[in-house]
Amino acid sequence: MRYNSELVVNLGLLAHNYQLLKKLTKNNETIFMVKADAYGHGIKEIVYYAFNELKISRFGVASLGEAMNIRESLPTLNCEIWVFSDTELDSEKYKEYYLDYNIIPVIHDLSDLQNILDDKDYARMPIVIKIDTGMYRLGISESDIEKMISLIKESGRSSIHHLCTHFSGSYIKLKNGDKTSRQYEKFLKIKEVLHDSGISIEESSCANSGAIEQGFSLDESHVRPGLMLYGPSSTISSFSQWQGKTISSFKTKIMKVIEVKKGMPIGYGGHVCGKDGYVAYVPVGYGDGILTYYSGLKHKYLGEDYQILGRINMDLTAIFFENRPPELKRGSEFFFWDSTNNNIAELSAQLKTIPYQLFTGITSRVPRRYIN
Repeated sequence: MRYNSELVVNLGLLAHNYQLLKKLTKNNETIFMVKADAYGHGIKEIVYYAFNELKISRFGVASLGEAMNIRESLPTLNCEIWVFSDTELDSEKYKEYYLDYNIIPVIHDLSDLQNILDDKDYARMPIVIKIDTGMYRLGISESDIEKMISLIKESGRSSIHHLCTHFSGSYIKLKNGDKTSRQYEKFLKIKEVLHDSGISIEESSCANSGAIEQGFSLDESHVRPGLMLYGPSSTISSFSQWQGKTISSFKTKIMKVIEVKKGMPIGYGGHVCGKDGYVAYVPVGYGDGILTYYSGLKHKYLGEDYQILGRINMDLTAIFFENRPPELKRGSEFFFWDSTNNNIAELSAQLKTIPYQLFTGITSRVPRRYIN
């Protein structure tokens, strides 16, 4: 663990982002995606706050293990938890988790659907089905819809509790006739086929963050926001209108500042300084989530340009300044990103990655501190 490096999570900003979301989705209920440890922000704390303060009662995770983590760490929380991908439904070993802990699997395979429909222990389990409309990842395919209908009818059921799909390109500016539009058209067609066959659909959802930001597919009963509630836009920023605030700040401290001369070798491999200046060392590296692709990053600190110099070490990172800010000294705070400047989108663009990866990359060696 670190003592002077931390990810500070501002829960008040999560509330701010949720209020912005509700302005866009006035007629929709929310399934809040908290997979990957709430995108690196701490699943226990985020779920507890969202349930008690924001009155969100349904949460989405990627794996059954994540769902059990919530149940075991927050045993009195009366919320719904949906497992969207790694359901473990093919293993009898984990059946009791669904039955005893009020966890709901999102079914994306015909064999899993048949097993649940045939098992009397699952008689009261809400049937939640994911349809593959063209992402070709998880979901029951269009060619298997008739078989799905037969299985449901043969079981004596006449309804699907929730039907959903996932868009593969909603982060791109939507246009009539594009892939996202075709996916939604296919989803609507499948809903119509189900209705005509006598199977009712109680709820439905399609819109992930990118679709919500663009006001797309909001005629369904629910939306499934993920990244946008943590602050950054999930669309290409040149057209995004999302004004969310990054809920976290990743800060550390300056351990040491040295003056360097052009040609001086620094760190592993002896990376040569290209200019005279100053190098500040901070006690975080790829062991903390400052991965090797941060090397060469250029940004500003205390009004001065800096560049991450040479190779990122497991435990240390060297930061070069041509001009030394007066406040640059041992013990000073240093922020890689913060909630004030919302600069994680700029960092991810420069690093040729996405905010998801920067958030989830911060390891457990960095403590999380929560403020409101």
